[in-house]
Amino acid sequence: MKNLLFILTCIGVVIVGFATGDSSAGLITAMATPAVTDVEAIAKWAGKYDRKFLMQMLNGLDIFTDLTVDRNVSRHGKLMPKFTAKAGMRPLDLDVDTNGRKERSLSGRKLYVYDCMKLFKIVPEELIESFLADMIAPGAVQIPFAQWFWEREMEKLKSEINDNFYHSEFHADAEDFSAAATYSAGDYVKFTDSNFYKCLSNTNAGESPASHTAKWEEANGVVCFDGPAKIFADEITAGNISPIATGAISNSNALDKMELMYQNMTPAHRKKGGAFLVSEDTYWNYVKHEQNVFGATNTSSSGDGRKYIYGSNKKWEVVPVSWLENSNRVIVDVQRSNLRVGTTLRGTGGPNIGKIVPTVHGYLTSAKWLLGFEIADLEPLYLNDQA
Repeated sequence: MKNLLFILTCIGVVIVGFATGDSSAGLITAMATPAVTDVEAIAKWAGKYDRKFLMQMLNGLDIFTDLTVDRNVSRHGKLMPKFTAKAGMRPLDLDVDTNGRKERSLSGRKLYVYDCMKLFKIVPEELIESFLADMIAPGAVQIPFAQWFWEREMEKLKSEINDNFYHSEFHADAEDFSAAATYSAGDYVKFTDSNFYKCLSNTNAGESPASHTAKWEEANGVVCFDGPAKIFADEITAGNISPIATGAISNSNALDKMELMYQNMTPAHRKKGGAFLVSEDTYWNYVKHEQNVFGATNTSSSGDGRKYIYGSNKKWEVVPVSWLENSNRVIVDVQRSNLRVGTTLRGTGGPNIGKIVPTVHGYLTSAKWLLGFEIADLEPLYLNDQA
């Protein structure tokens, strides 16, 4: 630590000396200023602000913007009740005072959240150059090293969650790899390095993630909970969702395919409005097809504003979402309230930075949070037949 402080003091001398032309002023400034890269500062910042910056990270997720969020779900899950009143209209008859049948039903699906974490090994010497480069950039806002470090870690974590969300599939309970076993494509294991792996092609006995890397891929980021792709596939297989056959969507048919899905909705659902959630690629196919169809009648404002399903009186918007990357799936979310993301932002289950464990050159710690996804009601959900 003393060597680190000495190095940082020298760096401070050089920076201030170049800026002022007075090396003695630089020396005085450097000696009077505490080392901004002190490893203890990172730990103290985490201890003081951990819940704040983790909550900001979660609330800043694209999935929290695009979907309906429940921020108070316990590990026991939360019921999303569905109230259904039965038909019973009939002519007035004073001799009849009961329907003679059940008048309503209460049901519901349950939203579960799962424990997720990310481990951090922090060695300040590895970060000094990046931090100083950011701080001396023109117009840079001067912030403490600890704040700079955690802001960038949270940005990376936010990106990981968004990128892995759609294709996540719960396998945190995967069995340990067995050298005597054979595995099929799609199987998950926990290997001796404590990482989770997905089998990409069928293996023979003894073909492990270490010895046959082409047959396996690390899957730590996608085994925390079941994401939309997994839940959609399960419900389609069970016959609870009948996907609309659009086939592949391209820049020569996107308008037609979206209109087909719109026409397959019930009139009651069409009236409620909502969103067609699509990937960025599908969205730009929609824009390109619109340009091809309407040609010169398009104005510049047509390409700058929002896109709506034609004939919907702007009740149905085509919305590009980052977490559907590399997917041709179209998700019709009635009233934008049917797709639920769950987490917990308070109490003992809230996000936090775990125990600080000092090491020779820095320390180890972890971030922990709860996250999950579920469909509130299958009836008003419409999907196309593309995964």
